[in-house]
Amino acid sequence: MEKIILIAFISVIRATGSYAAEVTLGPDLKIPPHYKPGGGICSPGRGYSFSAEAPNYPSTYPKLNLRIFNGEVIGFIVEIESKEGWKPWYDQPEGKPTQHDNSPAHYTQTIYIKKGPTTEECKASKGPYGNK
Repeated sequence: MEKIILIAFISVIRATGSYAAEVTLGPDLKIPPHYKPGGGICSPGRGYSFSAEAPNYPSTYPKLNLRIFNGEVIGFIVEIESKEGWKPWYDQPEGKPTQHDNSPAHYTQTIYIKKGPTTEECKASKGPYGNK
């Protein structure tokens, strides 16, 4: 779990372009260039999903995916393979692993740093990079 928190912290530092010890999260937290859209659908409250998977390489765990809206990072999704066991953050009740797109069974933990889009904002959105 500490490894995942460290990965998330380093990703925030790299995403802000700052290598200082202090990182201030805000609206200028942009998408790192190696993260690409994972799907084309905006989910209300969640935005778009981005991942940093390399081409021609199988997906591996643990993963740190991003939630994006209007070209900004609004949250992080940590995915842990289910064989690692349930390791909740804070006071989350035990959940069941999920599985999609031929992935191995895995648990997900999501942290939002900004409020996600409303249903209306998702419908009006022209894509993860905003209405530009």
